[in-house]
Formats: sequence, C-alpha cells, structure tokens
Amino acid sequence: MGNGRHWGRSFLTIAAGAAISLATPALFAQPARGPDPNTTSSVASPDSADDTRRAEAAARKKAGDEAMDAFRFTDALAAYSDAYAITGDPALLYNMGRALQALNRFPEALDKLEAFDAAAPAELKARVPRLPALIAELRQRISTVTISTNIEGARVLVRNTAVGKAPLQKPVRLTAGTAEIEIDAEGYFPAKKIVELPGGSAISVHLDLFSKATTGVLAVKTSAKGAEVIIDGKRIGIAPLELNLAKGSHRVVIKHPEYRVYETSAVVEAGRTKIVNATLETPSIVTRWWFWTTVGVVAATGAAVAIIAVSPRPADTGTIAPGQIEIPSPPAGGPMVISF
Repeated sequence: MGNGRHWGRSFLTIAAGAAISLATPALFAQPARGPDPNTTSSVASPDSADDTRRAEAAARKKAGDEAMDAFRFTDALAAYSDAYAITGDPALLYNMGRALQALNRFPEALDKLEAFDAAAPAELKARVPRLPALIAELRQRISTVTISTNIEGARVLVRNTAVGKAPLQKPVRLTAGTAEIEIDAEGYFPAKKIVELPGGSAISVHLDLFSKATTGVLAVKTSAKGAEVIIDGKRIGIAPLELNLAKGSHRVVIKHPEYRVYETSAVVEAGRTKIVNATLETPSIVTRWWFWTTVGVVAATGAAVAIIAVSPRPADTGTIAPGQIEIPSPPAGGPMVISF
C-alpha cells in the first residue's frame, strides 16, 4: 500500500487539473439531451443512444477520478477503461497509465502513456508538460526481453504469468528485477531460468525444451555446499542442480576440496527424474595436506636434533696459560700432588 499511496500523491500533485480532468469538452461537457417529445416510438433514436453513452462515459470518468482521490487505483483503472471503451478519448489513456503506474504495473503504464503521446492532440499534451519525463522514468523501470525456444507453440510464462506462445511476435516489456522465466509444452520437460532483468536495457533469453520420449532429468544433491558436479567428463556446475540427459547410463563425479571424490553411475530413464543424493566423506588424516606438512616439519626438526647429537665436539682449549702450573717437590717418600 505504501507504493500505491506514493504514486497516488504523484498523480494528484503532478497531474492536478490534467490527469483527473483530461477530458475533451466534446465528449464530457455536452449536456445530455432527452428523448424527442414528438416521438412515441419505444426505440431510442441514434442521438438519444449517443447521449446515453456519453453520460455513461462521463459517470465512469468521474468514478475513476474519485477512486484515484481515495487511492483505490484498481477501481480507478476499471472506471477509466470503461469510459475509454465508450469514447476512445485519448485523455483516458493518460489516466489509465497513471493508475497502472500507481499499481506498479510499469510496462502497461508505459504502453498507455506512449499511446497517449501518439494519439493526443498538441493542445491536450500541453496540459501535461511532464509527459516526456514520466515516460523516461518508466522506461528506466522496465527491461525489454526477447524470449525464444526450440519448440513452436510452447507456452511462455514470466513470474508465473503467461505472456504468449513461441515464437513471440515481439520482445516483452517486463518490470526490472529478478524474474523466473518458464517455457512448457506438451510432451516436453518444462524449462526454467531465473534472470536479473536490467532496467532501461534489453536482453535475450533462450531456453531449450527436451522431449520426454528420449530424455530424462538427472538431479544431483550433495551433503556439502559448493561441491562441483562432473557428468560424463564434463563440468556441469555446483550442486544442487538438475539437467536433461539422454536416456541411459551416465558417470557422475562430485568433487569438493574438503572431502573425498564421490563417483557413481546413474541410469536415466526417458520421461522420468533420477535423483543422486551424494553423502560426501571426509578424507583420512594421512591424506590431508596439513598432515603431511606437519610430518615434514617434525621430520626436519628431528633430523636437525640428530645431527647436533652425533656431531663430534672440538677439544676444549682450557683456561690455564701454559707454564703457569707449579709442581711442588713431593715430600720424601710420598706421592707427587698437583694442586690447582
């Protein structure tokens, strides 16, 4: 509701006297004429029928203005659409565009404002001096997307809303932001892709469909995040993932830097989904890089200690200068004693 109220205020301030009252005098200012008093026919004349339709259009236009004032933008859009269906007045294109903008339906809003810009006379557009700026602002909120597939007649959906069947006749205008694009067809696996739609830019998205008669789906899930999936020797992506494969046996390899390599064979059946749930195992201690690094350091340290232990030591030189030892004469008959 917050966005709605924001655009509602924008409508009332920017378009005061323009969006709310953009109506040509020829369509809404003429008083309705009553039936001819001289006729007794029960069938209304063409003039009276036109007057009735003009009055109905004027009433719906007024209802739309009141709904905009009350921030009831869905009701306003319905009322303006009713009035436009009766009169074809280009002023109502502008009013519908502003109601759609308030509802955050930007692609449709841009369509209406561009239609108003193309159809309205100069004097009417002069009453909306910010029209070019409004159109430019909406274009920045919209991405133009070309969607294609390999199967003609396939249904194309964006954000769970059908936009047509392949091949689409022209690019699709979509509100910028994250969107899931899906394509499906009878007898084929549906294809989905999540894309980021850039505002003010154009992109192309192609999705292939695969026959359920000749292919199946392989879904790979792993117990650890970030595991790389390799199928039949080709790197596919990071688990979890799904992909279409030809029916038959396929070699699945899963790699993760913190776990042992996981290998298995998966038999994919046509038209069915095969799920591989891989529980990755941690490697033994002797296979971890840090184990061998530690062993190397310990081994190097032990070798150094061993070298030091077995290396011969040089002879001590002593601290007594040569010729400084005095040897006293031994007592008669006694041993010689050397004192330090």
